[in-house]
Amino acid sequence: MKKKILIIGNSASAYALAKKLAEKHEIFITPASDTLKEFAVCLDIREDNAAELLEFAVENEIDLTIAVSEKAVKSDIASKFAQNNQPLFAPSASAGKITFDKALAKKILYKLRIPTPKFGVFEKQNMVMDYIKNLKNPFVLKNDAPHSAVVFTSYANAKSFVDASFIEKNKKMIIEDYIYGTPFAFYAVTDGYKALPVGSSVTYKHALEGDGGQLTTGMGACSPNYKLTVEQEYFLMDNVIYPVLDYLEIEGNPYLGILGVNGVLTEDGRIFVLGWLSFLQDCDTASVLDILDEDLYGLFKSCVVGSFSDEVDSIRLREKYSASLVLTNKNRVNKENAVQGLDNLDEDTIVTFYPAVKKNRYLELEADYGSVLCLTGSASTLSRAVDKVYDEAAALCFNGIFYRKDIGRIKI
Repeated sequence: MKKKILIIGNSASAYALAKKLAEKHEIFITPASDTLKEFAVCLDIREDNAAELLEFAVENEIDLTIAVSEKAVKSDIASKFAQNNQPLFAPSASAGKITFDKALAKKILYKLRIPTPKFGVFEKQNMVMDYIKNLKNPFVLKNDAPHSAVVFTSYANAKSFVDASFIEKNKKMIIEDYIYGTPFAFYAVTDGYKALPVGSSVTYKHALEGDGGQLTTGMGACSPNYKLTVEQEYFLMDNVIYPVLDYLEIEGNPYLGILGVNGVLTEDGRIFVLGWLSFLQDCDTASVLDILDEDLYGLFKSCVVGSFSDEVDSIRLREKYSASLVLTNKNRVNKENAVQGLDNLDEDTIVTFYPAVKKNRYLELEADYGSVLCLTGSASTLSRAVDKVYDEAAALCFNGIFYRKDIGRIKI
């Protein structure tokens, strides 16, 4: 039976989730975008306005609310919905803090003895500069602003970033060693007590081919992660996922939702955890969901109502590979820059739009600066899935179009 589902967030990951659920259910989503309006009812409610979102859910008899937005989680929408017996799939603000407070995440990783790159947390600018003066290898600087991680190779290059961070009142800086290897994401669904893996991906975070350029929110992904062995997946569940869930439960903050591991797999098989993810990433949501052979509504609802531990024993995955490619626009000035060729894509190609894409006066979708859309294709082998998604990308055109040419084609 068709259910009413409210999704909070208008990121690419929220778009992919909404589009998947819209195949069987009635979807309401906020904030609105021109692309979301094609298959969902869009609302004009702020992501962090928990009171108004709760009011809408009650008045419209919403069966399940899913908070993808970090702003919504930070507003503690979970507690407000729970107090009014409204089912919501998302962690509370106190539990979700490990996903957006990067310094806290590093301290918990260290406390639980989970392998993580050598790091330092500083709150004074001069201490940051003194620390990086002696670093000889590439290092990463980040603060609590979303997507703030930047790789540096020298003190001189890092100075302007540090200056800007403290000017913007990001008073806490994390410095960690840069680890060479394959970036990956590993996801588990949990009711706070029991957890099951729901997918994994190889993620391509660098802007340029061969992992050159700076880190981005993601230029592409392949799912499932073909480099993770069964033993390594067991290691992630037993030594990464469950320890932090147990820790949060003991602290009185059980984590409900999807908990992701943001990590790096080195050539010699070691795993380093960089931090936690509160939901699937923009670059890999469509790939992971494409592999998942589950009723998402039923799976998420079971976590909320307390039947997950008793009723769900395993997560079914389809025996195929999925590849995603992010197309970006490198031009900052864009006038009448319509995306051409969308009608030529195969019906089974999944198109995920980023929120900046809007319709012009001719009802054409315009490619704004930055990430524009993500193409996802699947096949019985990874090479076929990759070839398929690149064939589809060749059919699209807009001014400033750019995408990496090596997604799924190099050993990273």
